[in-house]
Amino acid sequence: MTRLRVGVNLSRIDPAELHHADHALLDSLTAVGADPPDDVEIVLFASRSLIKARPALAAAFETHTFPFPPASATVRVAAEHSWLRLAVRRAGLDLLHDAGGTAPGSVDLPRILSVHDLTPLERPRGVGWLRVLYHRRMVPRAVAQAAAVIVPSAFVRDRLVQTLHADESRISVVPWPLPPHGEAAPIENVRARRGIIGQIVLLPASTKPQEEHLVAVRAMRHLAARHKETTLVLIGGEGPAERQVQEAIQELHLEERVVRLDGVSEAVRAALFEHAAVVVYPAVYGSFAHPVLEAMACGVPVVVADAGAAPELVADAGAVIPHGDDAQLAVEVHRVLDDPEWRRSMVEAGLERARAYTARRTAEGLLLAYRSVTAAL
Repeated sequence: MTRLRVGVNLSRIDPAELHHADHALLDSLTAVGADPPDDVEIVLFASRSLIKARPALAAAFETHTFPFPPASATVRVAAEHSWLRLAVRRAGLDLLHDAGGTAPGSVDLPRILSVHDLTPLERPRGVGWLRVLYHRRMVPRAVAQAAAVIVPSAFVRDRLVQTLHADESRISVVPWPLPPHGEAAPIENVRARRGIIGQIVLLPASTKPQEEHLVAVRAMRHLAARHKETTLVLIGGEGPAERQVQEAIQELHLEERVVRLDGVSEAVRAALFEHAAVVVYPAVYGSFAHPVLEAMACGVPVVVADAGAAPELVADAGAVIPHGDDAQLAVEVHRVLDDPEWRRSMVEAGLERARAYTARRTAEGLLLAYRSVTAAL
């Protein structure tokens, strides 16, 4: 049997700063290595530091290491346009998968492109200007030239079609697997140190405008009278809307009802997810809504806005509200808190839905995309 040799360019992944897209790809490749197919052979191009952090990948696949640290973006981009081209040629590949959203360098091979989101193009506020400039130049060309494009959600596929006029027939939706969830800290300690009382309404997102924290804060104004010991907990990094969120909390006199936590450890984050009464995600833009999936896997009901990728991820396993509707968000949170039967049905549906998002499923999606491109050539 002739085996398809597929190179996977992991050059942009820094093991010291793994994003959800990175975890998704690395976990999926690990799943391929644990049960390798007969017809596809994976060849990796990665930094030495990544291979050191993920030795199972080097053990499972032929690996070529880049002579530069992934954290040095300028050097990395230069090497991708030079060293990668020569390394790919020497490796004798049939196909190259660029996993970083762009297709650097000139490679005389069919290329598959992973596009995780279009934030630098569509929502550039809060994104570094150099990254925005680079992506605006590179992403449209990479999408146009790719033999196929892999995206994590139908939302990203539709944005590619509408924004960049991409050919929908060349786009494969390959959802990410469950994000990593570490060991939780004792919730009593978290509550005592952070001043969290009563039932926890959790919003896990950085304060970017598209995450719509103001909707959740205003919803607490509606909930305050009936649920006197419920706390809205905001976790995630500071974004461009941070000041606006803090001002809204003060103007609505919700200082004791809204707790803003920045820089929480993985253990504290895990504890909040596991003990939340409900997770709210009112974002109007998002490529995958991984916190929603994590919440469902923890047995926590979710309420999301009818925007971004969250509705397709939740389907009928959670409540979906009109985006920007703080009153309806309050209604749905109230229902979760006060209706045990409704809460139980949401928990069961969420657990069932989350179980489908495995690394093996994502791995099969990648392999199918590789095979489909080769079959079409």
